[in-house]
Amino acid sequence: MSTLRVMWQAVLLQLALSRRGPEHALILLIAPMQTTTMLALTLTAHRPDVVANAVLAPGLIGLWVAALDYAGRIVPEDRWAGRFSPMVAAPVPLAPVVAGRVAMVALVGAAAFAESWLVAALGFGRVLAIADPALFAVAVAATCLATVGTATLLSAVLAVSRARDVLQNSLGYPFYILGGILVPVAALPGWLHPLSRVVFLSWSAELLRGAVRGDAHGRPGSVAAILGLGAAAMAAGLWLTRRYVNRSRREGTVEFA
Repeated sequence: MSTLRVMWQAVLLQLALSRRGPEHALILLIAPMQTTTMLALTLTAHRPDVVANAVLAPGLIGLWVAALDYAGRIVPEDRWAGRFSPMVAAPVPLAPVVAGRVAMVALVGAAAFAESWLVAALGFGRVLAIADPALFAVAVAATCLATVGTATLLSAVLAVSRARDVLQNSLGYPFYILGGILVPVAALPGWLHPLSRVVFLSWSAELLRGAVRGDAHGRPGSVAAILGLGAAAMAAGLWLTRRYVNRSRREGTVEFA
């Protein structure tokens, strides 16, 4: 069975599981509240120039939360539900299965972009016009792909970590800052700029804002950076997942031994 077919079957598996327990879809309830808060602060401060930031930020946060929250729970939940052993014993590698399931969750997180736009339009009468719709669509697609790759890596890292909950809880707000989600990277101290450039969200945030304003610079370079960082994270995640499965088999710890 090809890797793409394995990932597609994993997407269908996750879709079936989500119908029974769609906990990760809670982000769709949080995104409108975040948009309301950010827009209220922006308009109260009489800063119409940053309305785009207030509308785009909840979408990027939704993607990151969906990936981080679910990636950290996929292996433990599979163990408790008795799914991990059959998956490890199956004649297909586990890593593409994890990637496919995370991709399904990332699609749910991407819906936060549409929610934020609707809240701004219907709740505040602020219709966010997109100057370059084609570039915006490419940026969202590239960001979703990079999110899947990063979530696959996070899943492997959190699976092997002994402090999974602590690590998972600490990877939220620092990445909102480094990723330029809450404020542009240019507004951060200069010593943080190199760190921001290894976080794909920083490229995504700049590209999305540029697409909205119509002044995006370095379009091919930004898209390439997003996809490159996502591909590197995916490769590292697949490699680490294989090592984790092999170690579990070798040490007899596939279950809770």
